[in-house]
Amino acid sequence: NISLNIEKGDVFGVIGLSGEGKSTFVRCLNRLETSDSGAIIFNYNNQSIDISNLKGSDLREYRKKVSMIFQDFNLLNQKTVFQNVEFPLTLTKGYKRTEEVQSRIRNLLKIVGLLEKENSYPSQLSGGQKQRVAIARALINNPQILLCDECTSALDPTTADQILDLLKNLNKELGLTIIIIAHQMSVIERVCNKVAI
Repeated sequence: NISLNIEKGDVFGVIGLSGEGKSTFVRCLNRLETSDSGAIIFNYNNQSIDISNLKGSDLREYRKKVSMIFQDFNLLNQKTVFQNVEFPLTLTKGYKRTEEVQSRIRNLLKIVGLLEKENSYPSQLSGGQKQRVAIARALINNPQILLCDECTSALDPTTADQILDLLKNLNKELGLTIIIIAHQMSVIERVCNKVAI
């Protein structure tokens, strides 16, 4: 019985105890999970789309507009920082690494403060640096919505605050709508303008 509205440009927090379905909820928003009932309406270009019904190429197009970062980073250990950010692009049919793509990747690495680490491997990075790589990778397709599933819970408090500040800046600079799943009110209070409990 979840019913809520998330507006364009919100930093929207979802908070609750472990096991209450927060991660399942956020995975329904990008259709990694399919809900048994109800509707998830995405308003885009003056159209209301129920994503619960999307299939095939329509679902792939929708997923380009919604990116996700995870608690455990999900980086590819055998790839450099640059290659990890590039990875979603390589899944596109006919992908070629152009100068424009390289410039975009380096710009994202600059935004997250890791340009000097582009040739490093995940094993050479701290937890906070790994999460910054994951954020840059999530932004490579110019999403409109960024889903963050407990994205700071594996980090020490200082590093977590730096990641939250980065997300807040991305919201302001890119107009990114961000949905943050958390179980700590301090995370919600630091960055969110709205919250659902």
